[in-house]
Amino acid sequence: MKYGFLVAAILGAGGLVARADEIVLTNGHTIKGARRVESKDPSKVIFDVGSGRIELDAKQVSAVNPGRTPLHEYDGKYAEIQRSQKASDFWTLAVWCKENKLSRYVGPLCEQALKIDGSLEAAHKELGHEKLDGKWLSHEEAMEKKGFKLVGDRWMTKSEIELLEKRRLEAREREMAQKAERERRKEEERERRMAEIEAMNDWYSRQVGGLDGYFYQPSEFWPPYFRPYPWAVYRRNHQYGGGGYSGGFFGDAIPTFDIFRFIPSATPLISTIGMKK
Repeated sequence: MKYGFLVAAILGAGGLVARADEIVLTNGHTIKGARRVESKDPSKVIFDVGSGRIELDAKQVSAVNPGRTPLHEYDGKYAEIQRSQKASDFWTLAVWCKENKLSRYVGPLCEQALKIDGSLEAAHKELGHEKLDGKWLSHEEAMEKKGFKLVGDRWMTKSEIELLEKRRLEAREREMAQKAERERRKEEERERRMAEIEAMNDWYSRQVGGLDGYFYQPSEFWPPYFRPYPWAVYRRNHQYGGGGYSGGFFGDAIPTFDIFRFIPSATPLISTIGMKK
């Protein structure tokens, strides 16, 4: 069946489609027991089924097989009792809807029946109500009266909730303790590294502070080299010549560092300078 004829059949033949009971889709599936609902959008086709409403694109429908459905019968049956003051009338129609898989109407019909007769046990049970202390309660009210509380999607007792809260707090405490331990270790590692840096700086300061000279770099294009102080050669000559520092010209007031041991390669250089002078 071509789409042009199909759309005409669905959208144009209002009287025929209104009585449809089987919708054949282009994918080969069928929807049975349907009833068309008028749509403001001509590209959409809307049908009522027992459990709710379906909206389709017109191009998704392949064929429409007309016929009368329980949905049409429901309209007539409900019209007959809608002003009734008998709870049994609404309950009877609710049973008929359940038998014909029109579940969408069962709950509202039971509620209407209970508005007239609140003691109708069958309607209460159909709605999932429970009788406690001689009074019918909804499922939620009954669970709360029994001491349960809805947590998420689960009904729990007070003790279960307390246990759940206890475990949650314990998990949080463990997480905080683990975080504190990580922070402590990070701080210890930071302090250890700072101590190593300070020790190295202290060692370097002591070594450099005792040098008989200094490192000099004439420019950025020239590598730094060691320059002895003017008196360094004199002191070295006296030291290695047996004169030492005790009672000498400089006395013991200026401690020096043995550059010859610190930088062995500098020994020939300093010795040569001393000999020339």
